[in-house]
Amino acid sequence: MKLLLFILLAYLLGSLPFSKIFPGLKGKDVSAAGTKNIGATNVLVVAGPVMGALALAGDIGKGYLAAYLAQSYLGFPWAVALCGLAAVAGHDFSVFLKFRGGKGVATTGGALLLIDPLFAIAVLLLWILLILVSRYFIPSTIIILGLVPLMMWILGMRPEFIVFGLAAFLLALYAHRRDIQRIVAGREIDTSDSIKKYLKK
Repeated sequence: MKLLLFILLAYLLGSLPFSKIFPGLKGKDVSAAGTKNIGATNVLVVAGPVMGALALAGDIGKGYLAAYLAQSYLGFPWAVALCGLAAVAGHDFSVFLKFRGGKGVATTGGALLLIDPLFAIAVLLLWILLILVSRYFIPSTIIILGLVPLMMWILGMRPEFIVFGLAAFLLALYAHRRDIQRIVAGREIDTSDSIKKYLKK
């Protein structure tokens, strides 16, 4: 029963729509502008770097906090994994946004920071490297999230955390479903073109 309460709390934490709250302070609505995605990247495009950074920090923080509370008050790995996953699900399907939301990448990263900070930093660096090499943001993101559970398994991390990584990847596949359709159709633009579009705004 206690675990269920913490999972619910983690979901509510994840549901906090920082990527909608912070731009709203400037009168911007990310759900009606840019890519219309309720995530930090779109906040950057629509409301600028300061609001983008605040939204990113909030999205990372709620994933970290959900996992931290589970670790501090429940103390077993399954609690950390399930509460971290609940926070990601809350971000993707926010109760405050009629069960709509963002892609869950930053919130997944926040939970990973609590699970293993060095691993999370390594994943971040590998993600940046892949973006630089491939010059595509969304495909690189999907690939990295797919590699997370595999890398966890290779490194011998706990099975509970491997399950978290796999479930977070499956959630990301669903959240990126329209992006995947665009990639398959050959309509994905590279990062340089994305930056040019941003600068024009």
